[in-house]
Amino acid sequence: MILAVALLAGAAIVGFTAPRFLERMTAGQVAPSVVIAWWFATGFSVLLTALSGVVLILVPGHGPARWLLDRVHECWSAMTHGSVPALDDVLGTFGALLIAGALARFGLAAFRRRSEAIKLHSRQLGLLRLAARRTPGDEPLMWLDHGQPLAYSVAGRPSFIVATTGLTDHLSDEQVAAVLAHERAHLRGRHHALTGLADAAASAMPFVPLMRQAPAAIRVLVEMAADSAAAAAHGAETVRSALMRVTTGGSPAGALGMADNCVELRLSRLARASRPRPWLRAGALVATVVAAPALPAVVGIGLFAFTSTFYCPT
Repeated sequence: MILAVALLAGAAIVGFTAPRFLERMTAGQVAPSVVIAWWFATGFSVLLTALSGVVLILVPGHGPARWLLDRVHECWSAMTHGSVPALDDVLGTFGALLIAGALARFGLAAFRRRSEAIKLHSRQLGLLRLAARRTPGDEPLMWLDHGQPLAYSVAGRPSFIVATTGLTDHLSDEQVAAVLAHERAHLRGRHHALTGLADAAASAMPFVPLMRQAPAAIRVLVEMAADSAAAAAHGAETVRSALMRVTTGGSPAGALGMADNCVELRLSRLARASRPRPWLRAGALVATVVAAPALPAVVGIGLFAFTSTFYCPT
């Protein structure tokens, strides 16, 4: 029972405190792909650790479904006879129902997000086939006659990029190439899917700060990741100057536009961009794979060990 509660407490502590740590990573010089991996690995491990704690409470030696039904029946019988159910029954049943509800909400939110993305893709593609000029390539490029410099990407089958003639009117050829490289990075990095998963997680567990803050954080991070990819090909200063000239907030809902999220922070990051160090990035990814999934369990086991020193005989 103590270990189970410690695991649940570890999941709660990480779920409430991790966002501040991850925000510091975002503001620093940590690679955006590494921070994205930390967000998702930490979120998954919080859920898995909480589930492990619930299982330890509910399933001492039986199948989970049957045991859960038995415990619900016992709790109901206890309350109808005027007695108080055992604490482990109450905690376990409540935790199981909470996690089951969160998973159901996650699935429903992911389904709705996917349906909206399909509708957006179909509507955008239908309009652009009538109004835009298409340039063939790995990702089709649609040019719209519009004076404002704007570009955004839409995921789907096929994925495509929309750009306005305002880009070529207001930006240099190298800056235009950097903008298009930024949008291609979104499509090749599956950034639209990552933002969709973050939205679904926030809808499923809005009471956990790690999940609630994920959508805004992931949107900033995928923009930083696309900036980094464009900077690797065209230089950080070129990407920075292009970002300052692209119109803000002109992309439709569900699309990813270059200047739609946290422009000031990204400009600051590009201004102090350093030469990439592959060995450092590889080490950070390894640390992400090892540390992030284990963090809630480590905190929980630490609490268990700390508690045991007071309540267990020497």
